[in-house]
Amino acid sequence: MTREEALEHLTASSAHLRGQAARVLGAVGSASDLPSLRRAQKLETVSYVNYALQDSIRRLLQQQPPELLAPDENNVISEDVRRQIYGQAVEWITGFLLHEIASPIGLVRLAAKRELADRWDGSESKRHLESVVRVFEAIETLKNAAAVPRPQEFDLAALLDELIATFPEDITGWISAIGTRPFVIKADPSLIRMVAVNGLRNAVESLQTVGRPPQAHDVTINWGETDVDYWLSVLDHGIGINGPIETAFEIGNSTKKNHTGFGLAIARQAVETMIGSLNLEPAKDGGALYTARWRK
Repeated sequence: MTREEALEHLTASSAHLRGQAARVLGAVGSASDLPSLRRAQKLETVSYVNYALQDSIRRLLQQQPPELLAPDENNVISEDVRRQIYGQAVEWITGFLLHEIASPIGLVRLAAKRELADRWDGSESKRHLESVVRVFEAIETLKNAAAVPRPQEFDLAALLDELIATFPEDITGWISAIGTRPFVIKADPSLIRMVAVNGLRNAVESLQTVGRPPQAHDVTINWGETDVDYWLSVLDHGIGINGPIETAFEIGNSTKKNHTGFGLAIARQAVETMIGSLNLEPAKDGGALYTARWRK
């Protein structure tokens, strides 16, 4: 298929043909094809074609320097491309913060510990500095979530079993893991770990505050695949979702003690780095349903 044919087939009635056209443009297209790809993406309803369009847009954007974009181009940039740009900005800004500020904070902690000597333990200085350190640990995790994926083959079921085993025994008794075994996929295990850990931790903490003893299957983690993507979900029967769902993904937004409020933001960034999506919604019978999907 030539570039000209691919541009024409972006509006074909066949989803298969539209997907082929999108992939061809990612390989042989040019920056001038970006408006056509973005228009097609806005109208596309088939997920695997949308993934192909998104990937081709990303490839073409990487081929051109940012200054070649016209000032009014901002008005037609798709949401997916905005997320990619946001991810790059997150990685740069968090890297800058870690490099420029983390080291001085470490020196402040060391100086305070020396000056307070025996009064260090239990001091307000220690408490506040430990809070700052937790924030910087979260910033480092957020930076890693925005980094370029490093895919490799691994067993997702085994990775999830490993994460569940990190919880105390009295908690693992009411966590159920249901899915194909083994389940070998090709993805970045460190990014998947960020997503799964956040979903499990939130589900467990929700159960611990519900006001009744947890029961078997109160937290269920499932996984699987479609022809175009992988998915992972965590269902809990906890207290549910308080407040607007989207605000839960905002950095620093947490009502929990000793939480930085980075958890959901990190998980969403990790999924979007893999070209996917993360959703949080009320469960049908109470509690919450946390679902991540990412492209194969």
